[in-house]
This record gives sequence, C-alpha cells and structure tokens, in this order.
Amino acid sequence: MRKTGRLERHDAHAEREAFDDALAPCFAELLQAAKREVRHRLALGQFEPDHPTPEQLLDVALQHAWRERRRLSPPLGIKALALVSIFRAGQSLGTREAERRWMATELLPEEVEPDPIYRDDEDDFWQSHQVDYPRDTEVFSGTVDRAWEEDANDDELAGLLAPREREVLLMHEVHGVGLSEVALALRIPLTETERLVANARRRLRAKGKAAREE
Repeated sequence: MRKTGRLERHDAHAEREAFDDALAPCFAELLQAAKREVRHRLALGQFEPDHPTPEQLLDVALQHAWRERRRLSPPLGIKALALVSIFRAGQSLGTREAERRWMATELLPEEVEPDPIYRDDEDDFWQSHQVDYPRDTEVFSGTVDRAWEEDANDDELAGLLAPREREVLLMHEVHGVGLSEVALALRIPLTETERLVANARRRLRAKGKAAREE
C-alpha cells in the first residue's frame, strides 16, 4: 500500500533530522574547510573577495551532500562526503565565475546572453541554493578552532599540488579521514589514493627542503 502524503512528509522530516544530527558534530570543521576552499579559489583567481563567502560555499556544498546522502554507509561517513562536496562546489562555482568574467571582458555587450544564474538580485541566487533542511542554530553551533584557522591563512598548496592530490592530502592529513574512506568518497581506487597522497607528501617535502636551502 502506498504511503499517504502525511506519512511521506513525516518520513522526509525524520530523514532530515537524522542528517542534521550526523552533520552537527563536524559542522565547525566543515566551515573551516569551506574557508580554506575559498582562499584556495581566491589564490587561483577563480573567486573574488566575499563572492562567494565561505558560508555561501558551504550552503551549496551541503545541498550537494544532501542529494548524495544515499551514498552514506558505515564505510563512508558524512564528514568525508561533505568535504568532497565542498571541493566540488568550489570547482563548480570557480568555473562558473571564470566563464562569467570571460564573457564580460572578451565579448561585445550585444554578444553576451543574459545568464539566469547571475541575475541582478544575487540574493535570490544564493537563496535558491539553500540546503533543503532547517538550519537550527543550536544544532549547527560549535567552537571554531582558531589556531587551525590562523595556520591556514595562506594557501600553501595553490600551484604546488594537482587538484586531486590536494583533495586527498587535505582529507587525510588535515581532516583525519582514512585513506580507504577517502577513496570511497572520491570514487577512486585505494591504490590511486595511496599514490596521490604519497605524491603530495613528496612535493611538500621537496618544497620544504628548497625553502631551507635558500
């Protein structure tokens, strides 16, 4: 027998609550990751200051994570899934921003077609990307690790690591995600994950050695 609309809404609400409960303990850490991603995209010239803000980027990322929630399982936790969603949101918005700037500078005004995503009222754009579950301030609160934030003020990885090397290194070394879970989250073989983190470590060691010899 098919569920009634009321039961379906109840089930959906219960699922959102379970998602909230699983996300809440790592929300402060995810906000730090979003700040790091914004700095990275700023360093690459893909973002402009405060466009997007870390909070906006995280909202887009968590919407993606919510859509991907069926992937969650004992081997793949919500933090790993959300971290990958932050990377993908940064990549997607960075590409969109680059295309928008190219159109604004390279094309004649009459050649530019209006982009519905970048309408005059950008508040509408970001509101349309809000996560489809309630943001309870008591649930999504926590102490931000200020020391971690200060250590990450400069994006030392920009231009040093390949994108996938950077993702694996950050997930494993900074956020403490096991390599097998990193592989699941990124949808790549474990052997590839191990190779990428080894390459990233080697590049960082080489950079440190070069800096000491200067």
